[in-house]
Amino acid sequence: MKRCLCILWFGLAVLAGGSAAQAQQLDVEKIFEERNLGPVGKLLISGEYDLCARICEQAIIRTMKAVEWRIYRLKALQAMGQVDIALKESAEMLKTYPDDLRLLMLRYDLAHELRETDAADAVLVQVNEVARKKPAAERTAAEWVALGQAALALGADAKKVISGYFQQAQKKDPKAEEPYLAEGFLALEKSDPARAADLFRAGLKNHGETPDLRYGLARAYFNGDREKAGESLKRVIEINPRHEEAQLARAEMMIASERFLDAEGVIQQVLDVDDTSPKAWALRAAIAALANADDKAMQEARANGLKRVAVNAEVDHTIGRVMSRAYRFAEGAAHQRAALAKDPTHLPSRLQLSNDLLRLGDEVEAWELAAAVRNEDGYNVQAHNLGLLEKEMGGYAEKRFDDFTIKMPAREWPIYGERALSLLREARGVLTARYGVELKRPVLVEFFPHQQDFAIRTFGSLGGQGLLGVCFGTVITMNSPGGLAHGRNNWEATLWHEFCHVVTLSATKNRMPRWLSEGISVYEEAQRNPAWGMKMNTTFREMILAEEEGPTPVGQLSSAFTNAESDDDLMFAYFESAQVVGYVIDKYGEAKFKDVLRDLAAGKRINDALSQNTAPIEKLEAGFAAALKKQAEDYGAAADWKKPDSEEVNASDKDSFADFLKKNPNNLWAIHRQLDECFKDQQWEEGLKWADQLIRLVPEDTSGDSGYMIKAQLLRELKRDKEEIAVLRDLAARAPDAMDVFTRLLEVDVRAKNWADVRINAQRVLALNPFLRTAQQSLAEADEAEGNAADAIQSYERVLLLDPPNPTQVHYRLASLIKATDQPRAKRHLLEALLLSPRFKDGLSLLEELSSQPR
Repeated sequence: MKRCLCILWFGLAVLAGGSAAQAQQLDVEKIFEERNLGPVGKLLISGEYDLCARICEQAIIRTMKAVEWRIYRLKALQAMGQVDIALKESAEMLKTYPDDLRLLMLRYDLAHELRETDAADAVLVQVNEVARKKPAAERTAAEWVALGQAALALGADAKKVISGYFQQAQKKDPKAEEPYLAEGFLALEKSDPARAADLFRAGLKNHGETPDLRYGLARAYFNGDREKAGESLKRVIEINPRHEEAQLARAEMMIASERFLDAEGVIQQVLDVDDTSPKAWALRAAIAALANADDKAMQEARANGLKRVAVNAEVDHTIGRVMSRAYRFAEGAAHQRAALAKDPTHLPSRLQLSNDLLRLGDEVEAWELAAAVRNEDGYNVQAHNLGLLEKEMGGYAEKRFDDFTIKMPAREWPIYGERALSLLREARGVLTARYGVELKRPVLVEFFPHQQDFAIRTFGSLGGQGLLGVCFGTVITMNSPGGLAHGRNNWEATLWHEFCHVVTLSATKNRMPRWLSEGISVYEEAQRNPAWGMKMNTTFREMILAEEEGPTPVGQLSSAFTNAESDDDLMFAYFESAQVVGYVIDKYGEAKFKDVLRDLAAGKRINDALSQNTAPIEKLEAGFAAALKKQAEDYGAAADWKKPDSEEVNASDKDSFADFLKKNPNNLWAIHRQLDECFKDQQWEEGLKWADQLIRLVPEDTSGDSGYMIKAQLLRELKRDKEEIAVLRDLAARAPDAMDVFTRLLEVDVRAKNWADVRINAQRVLALNPFLRTAQQSLAEADEAEGNAADAIQSYERVLLLDPPNPTQVHYRLASLIKATDQPRAKRHLLEALLLSPRFKDGLSLLEELSSQPR
């Protein structure tokens, strides 16, 4: 094989005008023997398109019989953007090979790419005629695939094509590449990446490594696992550095990370091979808009993308899709409409427009568009899921106000709807004033009890696990506080965070990098409630002080989100971004910070805006890095953070460990190990000493492993309740999501009838999970005890909705509270109580009292 490739390369020199001596040394005719088809195919696979095309051209001139010489040449010309030449040559080739289904469908693809509908239609007619000539049993796998692709082009049902053609091809030849490619890319077209990934993995296993199969797998991972997508794209480029689709997918990932210069470099590599590539020019147009706010450059790039085919909807579709990924939904929607104006049948543009309109809050048209896609394409998974979501949301409660429209399941509105509205109105008043923003339309806020519904509404597909809320400008989607991660995350802090995005995205006209948007929202959480936001912790300290990596430079912070390899990396990106915001405001003032946002709205790049309003970006980065490092060093500054190695201490030897602890009483590893031993041996008093040492060394730590939590556990074991509660109260004031702490305090305060503290801790619990009945019950009892009848009534009504174990008592309490203002309503509650417990004495007495009073 290597010898054949050497002959091919040397033959190229001759073909390109080598010397007569060279020609004498090489029998050029041997290059075109059929046995060299394999090496020529490898040239195509490896991206040597020009060489492949020229060798095949000479083979065709020499009337070599194999049709593969023609197919390779057409594919090479297509890859170089010479689609018109390839289409013209394909007509001549079919005169010699009129019954070759692969050649026919390749001609169809070329004609379709150039929107030569007459030529494309003629091919399909010819395919139908050819299909009748050959018995099904004699068809090759490639022929089954070609017939399936023709059936799709004629509008056949995709699922029937899969079972009737593509899977037949796989049975015919399980090692053939074409069936996996055909069905895999069809699955991607139908928004079914999980199925596509299975197919491409099967293809790689059965056929072996090829750039197209590997690229398909990258595409399947693109919206779910960017790390795996990147790994697959890297493998494609190793095999074929000129693989256009893979290179442009890399460019899109770079754009998403705001690495615009890197993306430009990759796009230029594609244009060096195919200078009329519509998608390459579309991505360049998107960069002009996103990175430079250069409308002239954007329009010029768009026009270049349309040179090959003026009505190519893919150009505007691609521009719009990339703009929407950068949260520029209005502009994205405009490009999808432009794409549909060119080709009203372009379903990807219609579906993308549906998603854009959902994110802009125009749900009526969005649902209509999704329904239209479903009607035309029964296999499209995304359109199907949107239909299910529309049906589900049809049963939601919708509350319209001048400033907000809130949607949530009807059952949930009485539980936390008013609480959410009150918080949103507070956020609107505070944040719009602070950032000088006027919101001209109501903000749409939607809550979803099921994570899959949240994901489909938010991303258009399943995924997004771990996200609690997302903002699209004037639309916020939230996981219901009774759904995902209830009791572990503060939904009120999340709602405040997301509404802050509404304000800052409006202030910058959606022209802000992700890191700044997230950083401001986390920063504003802490301004609203010091227990919210994100604080330095042990993990962040370690990441900041790491010698090898350390924090991401300010000028590259958006990459910290897109390149995060773990949950810790992602959380640190949020934390660092908020610290940058705080640093800039503290050092340069709020006015300068707002000037940065104004410059972003005017189209400046973030690093230019920061440099102009604060300090040159290099100086800003250095100053912030120093401040962040000092903050990390100050966290637990008195502690010894080093974990000793085996030479310093033998952990399994009690004497060795005791000696180490005596010499290193500030070593955190040793203290935690000693505390483990104290719990194991139930040495509670000894443990208290070390818990206090932990608190002294790291007083900022309020995590589950903190000295505070350990001390509270020890005090509880010692039944020193007052001291335990004192520690928990201190912890509760500083931790936004310490559910165990809040519920313990609530239990103690209800028992002691400390109603003021009951109210505080009940509210803390409800900020984590408003569906927790005990918290609602405790709040009702506190309100009633303190004479807040109206609030008590609302709380007891919420308790009833949460299926209490003692509904009789709840109805009775409501009747007692309501009787003074609304006797008929009080009597209804009382009758409900007596229906449940007919011999309930207090209820019968109250009924007698109400019945004796005049109406």
